[in-house]
Amino acid sequence: MTTELKRSLGLTQLTFYGVGTIVGAGIYSVLGAAAGMAGEGMWISLLLAGLAAFLTALSYAELISMYPQAGAEYHFLKRAFPRLTLLSFFAGFLIALNAAATSATVALAFGGYLRVFLEIPAALTAFVLLAICTVVNIAGIRESTWTSMALICVEVAGLLLLIGAGFWHADVLAAVHWPASLETGNVAGIFAGTALIFFIYIGFEDVANLAEETHEPRRAVPRALLISVALTTVIYLLVAWVALALISPAQLAASESPLTAAASTIAPGLGWTLAITAMFATASTALISLISISRLLFGMARDGALPGVLSRLTPERRTPWVAALALFATACALLPLGEVKVIASISALGILSVFVAVQGALVMLRFTQPEVPRGFRVPFSIGRLPLPPLLGIVMALALITQFEAKVYAVGAFAVLVGIVLRELAKREARAKNGPSG
Repeated sequence: MTTELKRSLGLTQLTFYGVGTIVGAGIYSVLGAAAGMAGEGMWISLLLAGLAAFLTALSYAELISMYPQAGAEYHFLKRAFPRLTLLSFFAGFLIALNAAATSATVALAFGGYLRVFLEIPAALTAFVLLAICTVVNIAGIRESTWTSMALICVEVAGLLLLIGAGFWHADVLAAVHWPASLETGNVAGIFAGTALIFFIYIGFEDVANLAEETHEPRRAVPRALLISVALTTVIYLLVAWVALALISPAQLAASESPLTAAASTIAPGLGWTLAITAMFATASTALISLISISRLLFGMARDGALPGVLSRLTPERRTPWVAALALFATACALLPLGEVKVIASISALGILSVFVAVQGALVMLRFTQPEVPRGFRVPFSIGRLPLPPLLGIVMALALITQFEAKVYAVGAFAVLVGIVLRELAKREARAKNGPSG
C-alpha cells in the first residue's frame, strides 16, 4: 500500500491556499467581536496580530525549506527536540485541534451570514457545510485545489468591492488615527482584541502541510507563506479602516454579520453582496483547513505517533480519507459550543501554543543542525541566534494569557484525548514490532 502523496501544486496554487485560508478564517466572522473589545483601536489589534503572524511565518519558511514534509510542525519539533517526543506529538495534535475549531468557527459564521437570506439554524447549516467540504477533500487534492481557488477569488473580490466602495463613499483616512481609547486606559481591551483577532491570521501554516504535494517545495512553500501573510495584512487593514469609517465599533460588535452591516450603510445591495461573499469565504476556509490538516494527521499516523488507521489512503486518488473523516467528526463535536467567539478562541489558543514551540525549534536547530541546507533563512541574527523568533515567542506567550476560562478547559480536555490516542498508537506499535519495538 502506497504512503506517498501526489505532487501537483505550484507557487500560485499554494499562495491561493494561504490567502484563502487566512482571509476566510476570520475577517468575516470575528471582526465584530474584536471591535467590541478594542473599539477604535481594532486596527491596532489587527496590526499587532499581523506582526505576530509574520514573525511566525518567517520561522515556518526556514523550517519547511529544511524539511518539506506533510505533518510539518510535528517533524520540526521531532528534529529539534528528539528526546522530547511528547512535545512534537502535541504540536501536531494541537494543530489538528486548531483546524477542527477553525472549520467549526467559519462553518457557524457561514450559517450566520446565510440567515441574512434564510432562517435556518446556524448549527445545521454548519454541519452540512462541513460534510460537503469533507467529501470534496476525499475526492482529491487537485479537485479540492481548483474548488478552493474559485471560492477564494469570490471572497477576495467581495472585500475589494467593500474597500473600493468605502473609499468612494466615506472618509476612510479619518479612521486611521491614534484611538482615544488608549488615552482612557483601554490598552487591555486592545491587547485582548489582538488575542482574538489573531484568529483571522490562522491558516498560513497550513501551506506547510502541503509540501509533499508541491513541485519544488523548498522554494515554493516559503515564498507562498510570506506572500500570503503580507497580502492579507494589507487587505485586512483596508477593510478594518473602511468598516470603522462606515459604522461605529459598537454597531460592528452588535451584528451577526459585521461586514454586511457596514456595507449596508452604503447600499442594501452591497450588504447582500458581502453576505454572499462571506459565505464563499467561510466555505473556502473550512475546505482548506480540512484538506491541509488531514495531511498532517496522515503524516503523524504514518510515523507511528497516531493510530495507523489514520494513514489509510484511497486507492486511486491517494487521499487520506480516514484522517479526513476524523477531522470532520472533531469539528462537528465543537459545534454545540455554539458561539463563534469561544470556538475561535479555542483555535487561537491551540495554534499560539504550537507557534511558541515551532519558533523555539528554529532557534534550537540553528545550533544543533547548522549544516542542513536551507532554501530560506530568517534575517537578523546575532551569530547563530535568530532574533525574530525570540520576539515571536514573547508575543505569542502574552496573547495566550488573554482567553476565557472555558477555552482553557476545552484545551485541557483535548490534551487528555491526545494522551489516549498516543497510548493507542504505542500499543499498536508494540503489537506490530514486539516488546523490543
